[in-house]
Amino acid sequence: MTNSADLDRLRWAWSAEAVAQLRARLRGVDEAMEQSDLAHVMVLGDSQVGKTTLLLRLLGVTDPEAAAEAAVPLRAGRGRGRSATPVPIRYQWSGDPDRWSLAYEDPDDASGGQRETAWLTSGQLKKRLRSFRTGATGDRLRWEPRARPLEIGLPDRFAGPERRTDLRVFDLPGLHGAGAEEREAARALLAVYAPVVDHVVFVVSADQFAEMVRDPAITENPFLLGWGEQAHRFSLVFTRAFSGDSVRRHLPAVLGEPGSPGWTRDRVIVAVQEHYADQWLVSELPPVAPSALFPVEIGDSWKELLDSDPGYAEAVAPVCDELLRRLSDTIARYSDPDRRHLAAAEIAARVEMVVRDNVRRREQALKAAAQAQRRAKREHEEALAFLDRAQEAAKAASRKAGALRKSLKRLTRWPVVYVRPEAPEMRGNLVRAKQEEERAAWTEAARRAWAEWRETLEGAEAPWQPPHDLSTRIREKYDELCGCCELCEQGWWKRFVRNSETPDHCYERMTGVGTHMPAWIRTTLREHAGSATARLAKAEADAGQQCAVASRYADRTTEALARATARLEDLRERAAEEEAEDTANLAVARSVRAVHSQRNERYVRHLLGRAAQSDGDERSWFVLAALRGIHDLNRMFP
Repeated sequence: MTNSADLDRLRWAWSAEAVAQLRARLRGVDEAMEQSDLAHVMVLGDSQVGKTTLLLRLLGVTDPEAAAEAAVPLRAGRGRGRSATPVPIRYQWSGDPDRWSLAYEDPDDASGGQRETAWLTSGQLKKRLRSFRTGATGDRLRWEPRARPLEIGLPDRFAGPERRTDLRVFDLPGLHGAGAEEREAARALLAVYAPVVDHVVFVVSADQFAEMVRDPAITENPFLLGWGEQAHRFSLVFTRAFSGDSVRRHLPAVLGEPGSPGWTRDRVIVAVQEHYADQWLVSELPPVAPSALFPVEIGDSWKELLDSDPGYAEAVAPVCDELLRRLSDTIARYSDPDRRHLAAAEIAARVEMVVRDNVRRREQALKAAAQAQRRAKREHEEALAFLDRAQEAAKAASRKAGALRKSLKRLTRWPVVYVRPEAPEMRGNLVRAKQEEERAAWTEAARRAWAEWRETLEGAEAPWQPPHDLSTRIREKYDELCGCCELCEQGWWKRFVRNSETPDHCYERMTGVGTHMPAWIRTTLREHAGSATARLAKAEADAGQQCAVASRYADRTTEALARATARLEDLRERAAEEEAEDTANLAVARSVRAVHSQRNERYVRHLLGRAAQSDGDERSWFVLAALRGIHDLNRMFP
């Protein structure tokens, strides 16, 4: 026989079937519909801003000494100033007066998802939590992002006298941990859990809230990016909110000194919330409703304030208590076990978040790919221009080198026009003078030959002037070819008697210089002009090498341009496919109400059908379950 307990277990079966049907029709955005069965409210913030302390207070640990004692094992031996939370943790009460409870997945369970519960002392819990950190400084987290959060139950002896709320809230490691790996792990965990929570509580020091909400881990997450537009999904807790100089000046200015008639709890709450709402705008952040702000003093900052200014601390204590109570009520509303089903109406909004984020990522990817393609095209065009310049330079160097080689070949045959002075009288100093005239005539002939040859060159490849020591070198060559004895008349008779040279013979030797001197002059000028050959050959080789480099560079840019173009085209094709998927997903998401209504109707008709076939109490349970199903649908879609 069916009873109320049986029907209660099946209460949300129709909702689960509707979600499963929707998920089966969605493509690529099903994470937007995931729901954690552990918690639906997430506490998020930097390391060491009081997240864990806040959670203990919200759970009902109101005594400062009890909170300090409870924090010891939760800190897992981490000193002040270092992130304490090692992994995602849901907090609750254990139900035992002295022992902690720890629910975790059995790593040896092949089926996965099986959770075991261990009952631990404070020391054992501290040791277990410490095991999730590695490294010399404990800044590396040993945790798989997809693993289910730990579930820690506090011993009941920590509870205060006030009514305790059955919260379903979990804490994440701080975004700005000490080590890079810890920070990266914290961001990976945030990316996993942000889609599956209904409400996010930002916890941040009052003087650092702007930096936190601008963190890329938040601004790049579609489920956190819209915090300014979806105030109902976010609460903002400012710790150290009453310690700052600005608020301590502001409150007396608008309300009077503590203890004055204007200093009431509700008026202080309004004043401090409006103060921080104004500060929020000063930081150029999206405006928020003051009621969404919870400025409080907790933990060490409260002790410091109490020690430094007990009168002021006692005046703001009721304000902090009331704000914490309101925050607790907000969290309790979103941590209701039925919340996962009642939030079905938000599925469309969640899918739209994913779609908007898809659009943003596609636009960014397409923009980056288009820019990369333009850069590749620009580089390719520059490479082609570079190659053209290199090829032109190589051709020019080759032309210059070839022209010089041809011209040097002509120089080896260039006429040396020698105008010989008149024959001398072969006596004494007159012979010396005539020889000097011949040397000068040969020098002039060489210079004239050089000038005439040089005019045939178009560029400055060869030297403009002949060798600077041409006259000296011609003089030395002339003397070598002539072989003059310089005795002339003084020794002529003696040489004649001895059947030696006569003046006529000496003149013949002077005349014989013309037999070899033109060739020697051409060779000398050729060697002088040939000094440019090595330089032009090097320039030609360098130009060829530069041409090869430019060619390889052009080939690489051709390949890079082809890859960039292919990537851009591929992204465009995928973008078109994803846009079609997004359109289809939006259509599915907007059918959430219809699908749930259909499943609910089937569920209710089934119950009523069974009621018609039953009698007595069983019929009543079926009718009541059917009515509750209709009521749940109306709550889901009011």
